[in-house]
Amino acid sequence: MGKNHSISQNKEKCKILQEQSCQTDEITPSYQKIAPTRDWETILPENEGIVIKLQATWRGSIARKTFRTLKDSHNKSVGKKGNSDSEYFKSEDESETIQKGKVYNFDQSRVIKKYTYKSGAVYEGEWKGGFRDGIGTQKWPDGAIYQGSWRFNKAEGKGKFTHADGDIYEGDWVDDKANGFGVYNRNNEATYHGHWKNDLQDGQGIERWTDNSEYEGEYHKGKKHGYGVCKWNDGSIYEGQWEDNKMCGVGIYKWFDGRKYRGEWKDNNMEGHGFYIWRDGRKYQGQYKDDKKHGYGIYKWADGRTYEGSWALGKQHGLGRYLCSGTVKYGLWEEGTRIKWFNQQEVKRIKNGDDSWFKQNWNQDLFLLSNKRVAFGMTEGVKKSLEKVAIKIGKMDQL
Repeated sequence: MGKNHSISQNKEKCKILQEQSCQTDEITPSYQKIAPTRDWETILPENEGIVIKLQATWRGSIARKTFRTLKDSHNKSVGKKGNSDSEYFKSEDESETIQKGKVYNFDQSRVIKKYTYKSGAVYEGEWKGGFRDGIGTQKWPDGAIYQGSWRFNKAEGKGKFTHADGDIYEGDWVDDKANGFGVYNRNNEATYHGHWKNDLQDGQGIERWTDNSEYEGEYHKGKKHGYGVCKWNDGSIYEGQWEDNKMCGVGIYKWFDGRKYRGEWKDNNMEGHGFYIWRDGRKYQGQYKDDKKHGYGIYKWADGRTYEGSWALGKQHGLGRYLCSGTVKYGLWEEGTRIKWFNQQEVKRIKNGDDSWFKQNWNQDLFLLSNKRVAFGMTEGVKKSLEKVAIKIGKMDQL
């Protein structure tokens, strides 16, 4: 019996060392992800009134060793500021060639003539009465040019607008605004092919950059909104839901090195419930907050060892159980370090809701204390939430 007891002690020491190694593996920067190399900027109107304009320049970000998932990366949109004070297609120009109170005969034939407005803009093309109507070209003092179709003094139909800085929009126009399908080219740096509504991207569209990054998906009022896929030039991909230009809802992010997260997002952060897989076989399923494991979660190492329990800010924190080679031990962790193993009597008392040990020995004011009776096992609520997420991502999990 003494020999068996000695063997048992040695096994126990081995298990404790293994478990401590597990903790170290989790505490060190193994939880790393590399952010994409530069920011998405949605191609959108800068002009306060009418014409299509890219407002922002592409902003780069250096790949970081420690994980920050996207965080404003390649997914910002800057919409137009309003509909007043537009520098092009001014209402003053429209009324300048129309005599107040005069009745115009629109059955008359078009004529071609050139006219210089008081603003300095010059129009040359077809007219009906005092209205630009038909095919014509208007040039502004800053070098901007519109070439295309006009109807009753407004850009309407097919047209091409070249900005003074070289940006070009070519496509459908209604009431002096981009409406319908159009292509925007930002100085040969990026292009948008897709649908527009009142000068804003709206509907399906594709943005492509010269570094081969791209977004394809839905837009609403000039922002990525709905379902879409982002592909970065480093090979990383996000497929899922967007809201106001941010990853929000359910989605899948796959890193170029093989790591993958499938789950819920909020404001570009992993938040809610999800599943994370590392290339070396490690897995985590559970709750997240602000890109970190937070709440209840199950972490499995590639060799089968498992930690099930509470997390806070990415670290084991609170009650949990450790499974290794068929052995289950219950313990208490603090900021990634195990501070106590519980004996069977203590485990039973904790499961029954006895919090006397915590009051006497652990003075931390933690979120998990209100859930201590269930912290040793996954709650039904967390389980159901994970199941719902799994169902939602099932259709899109083709990355």
